Amino acid sequence: MPGGEKRMGGAADGGHRAPQERGALDPLLSRPRSSSTALCAVLGTLMLACSLAVYFLSVRTLFGQEFDQVVWNGFYTLFSERAPYLMFLPNLFTTEGFIISLICAVGLAGFVWAAARKKFALLLQMAAFAITAGVASTLWKHLARRPDLLSRAPALNTSPSGHSTAMLIACLLLLMGAGPSARAWIAAGDWVLASILGISLVIERWHRPSDVVTAFFFVSAVGLYSLAFTRKSCMDEPGKRRSRPWLQVLCTLMTVLSVFGLAYGFYLVFQLSPGVGFDAVWIQGPACLASSILISSSAMLGVALFGMMHQLTSSPLSPVGLIGPPPRPRSQRRRRREEEEKRKQRMKIG
Repeated sequence: MPGGEKRMGGAADGGHRAPQERGALDPLLSRPRSSSTALCAVLGTLMLACSLAVYFLSVRTLFGQEFDQVVWNGFYTLFSERAPYLMFLPNLFTTEGFIISLICAVGLAGFVWAAARKKFALLLQMAAFAITAGVASTLWKHLARRPDLLSRAPALNTSPSGHSTAMLIACLLLLMGAGPSARAWIAAGDWVLASILGISLVIERWHRPSDVVTAFFFVSAVGLYSLAFTRKSCMDEPGKRRSRPWLQVLCTLMTVLSVFGLAYGFYLVFQLSPGVGFDAVWIQGPACLASSILISSSAMLGVALFGMMHQLTSSPLSPVGLIGPPPRPRSQRRRRREEEEKRKQRMKIG
């Protein structure tokens, strides 16, 4: 009948329109806020600019190479004299087998955690981030030429540090794949691991301090850029999205402390500039202290910004997102069992 066909067609159209109307009502179910995506791009560009600036000032200038050489020559001796009880850390974190195993274990844990949460699109996003950051860092390191401004310094370009790049990639992968409730603790652990590794590489003369700082800034930039492409199943499930006070407070505190740490570290470098060119003995201690602060602060800033933006892009709060999907209807077997229990109760009462 024409009328019946009209009614059936209307029902069909309404059934097809329902998901679209729901998406139009709450677009945050399938994508983050546009402001969050734009902020990821802005912060990523800022971190990339910091990485390029540190690289240029340390590799392309005489003062930068001299400062790296001062730390290269004196850090091991100073650390072994002033903190001999901590020498096991640089010895452990510069053992090739241990550091490779640790990086693989941390990165693989992030992939396994995301797979356990059935976030298959997130797995692709994590793989794209890791491959992009690793390949770009390797090409940068091997294709860029280091000018020989100091005849006593090795001319081999080791910036950005490959070990530091791999470690921070693995740490951010673990943070991406982790569940919402564990992100605060993982962010703190990521910073500790990256800082210990970066300082250990400088103590054992595997890398110059600028190599590590450049690597941390660069990996953080690529990670923030990757978060700008977060969509749909990369995000947390609706109904499980909520504010995370621990993560919010921790990332805010880490961001503030890292900015102050970077400012203080560069201030120390500026104060030491008169004695760097003369290889003055008195600058070795402050130079090593400044390098440690800069390495730790750059790792802290990268992890804090990444953790903050990961929360904003994966869990945008909205009314529908907080309510979650509707409950599933009861199965026929459960409905029959409940009816049988009610009938038995009526019979007892009667």
